[in-house]
Amino acid sequence: MNFCTLFDSNYVSKGIALYLSIIRQTNQFVLYVMAMDRKCQEILNICGLSNIVVECIDDINSEELSKAKSDRSRAEFCWTCGSFITDHFLHQYQLADIVYLDSDLMFFESPAVISEELKQKQASVGLTPHFTSNILFGKYCVQYVYFKNDSDGLSCLRWWRDECLKWCYSKLEDGKYGDQKYLEYFANQFSHVHDIENRGVGIAYWNMYNYNYSDGHVSYGGQSWPVVFFHYSGINVFVNDGILYIRHSMYLNDTIRKLFIEPYAELQKYTFTNYLNTPISKIVISPLEADKYQIKRMMYYLGKVFPVQWVETLFMKLKYRQRKSPYSERKQ
Repeated sequence: MNFCTLFDSNYVSKGIALYLSIIRQTNQFVLYVMAMDRKCQEILNICGLSNIVVECIDDINSEELSKAKSDRSRAEFCWTCGSFITDHFLHQYQLADIVYLDSDLMFFESPAVISEELKQKQASVGLTPHFTSNILFGKYCVQYVYFKNDSDGLSCLRWWRDECLKWCYSKLEDGKYGDQKYLEYFANQFSHVHDIENRGVGIAYWNMYNYNYSDGHVSYGGQSWPVVFFHYSGINVFVNDGILYIRHSMYLNDTIRKLFIEPYAELQKYTFTNYLNTPISKIVISPLEADKYQIKRMMYYLGKVFPVQWVETLFMKLKYRQRKSPYSERKQ
């Protein structure tokens, strides 16, 4: 299995944790990493990880990327690069197929489970739905996107890459949002595009309370699937004075905390201790902002009785009307 991802030195613990979570499940893979700064590349090279290939975005001389970087935030530029680096690695190493992965994932099962589904469906492109009724930011999530090296897969990937180079911003505009809503156009323009059916693929804060969990499986609508990976969007990880802080922006009940958040905290502790030369004496898991956490807690319980999701949707529509500051104005 061929995977690719990108992250910078600020997210290197997440990227290494992603790698470790995969290799704990299988060694039948290669992870191609695009380091988004030189420091990240140096750290990864020192780690001496197997089954990994590291390149640096600074070594790719692309006029299109340089132009995109000049007017996009740091996050927007990384979103722009996702499809670009996927296409780059696929052609640079003449791969039979490739999967783009977000770096803030933790695998609990071998990704071969997903590969088998895609193979059975004869997919050239594989997409992971958000598996939620709120699709303001897109039906699909750019977290696990599969492309086969055939005519449909290549044409689809190239189209996505070119569109992201032209427009990829953190705002809702003309049916677009970042690199993500482009995925909704794939099936109308290309053949053999498959929606991954396994709901254990991409459990995250936007869908985690829709499911029941038992013995490493997630169940929904009378069906059950193995938990393949959790997506830790909304999780901040940092260390201060030997204390590992896992700060989250979601409401956590005991089940989600024990099944997904605490194992990720332990994986981060292992990563910092063994690969980043940072001993950890204590782990603290806490909300990013106490007031907002209480609001989300209240919304969680109200949502069990009343249809309150429209409030969140309205807030998000207002929030994402405005552009963020350009990449060049952000702290590097």
